Amino acid sequence: MTLWLLTPFLALVAIVQVTLLPMVTLAGFKLDLALMVIVAWGLLAPIGQAAQWGFIVGIFLDLASGLPFGIHTLTLTAVGLAVGVGQAAFFRDNVLAPPAAMLASTWLYDVLILGILAFLNWQIAWSDYLLRVTLPTAVLNTLAFPLVYFPLQRLQLVLRPQMQV
Repeated sequence: MTLWLLTPFLALVAIVQVTLLPMVTLAGFKLDLALMVIVAWGLLAPIGQAAQWGFIVGIFLDLASGLPFGIHTLTLTAVGLAVGVGQAAFFRDNVLAPPAAMLASTWLYDVLILGILAFLNWQIAWSDYLLRVTLPTAVLNTLAFPLVYFPLQRLQLVLRPQMQV
């Protein structure tokens, strides 16, 4: 996908994440659309592309976030790279790979953010946050993941019909 189409698409993902998804909650938890898009693309695209996507959408999220600038960019790029590299270890036809990747990526994303904040001397209640926020969010993201994964899988087939997904 060219940068001319990719940047507006990822800007839209960030806008939806920041404006619409906070109004749509399940038991007080919200979906992390940007993370789901990065994980899905990491499983579907060539290694490294999800890291590029994570960098771009991370910048947009950082612009709208109250956290120190660069946290979303750094963490989404790292998650995109990890999923992209990890997809080489799994077969593309493995049914368990997408939900397992989404579950693990949510944990990785939150641990990276908390780690950076702790490094910046923010007070972090690790066990409370991981059990009361990360775990339910990981389950929610994993349950909603097919809504993002399958449309991006179709997009990948259109962009690269030679790649079997």
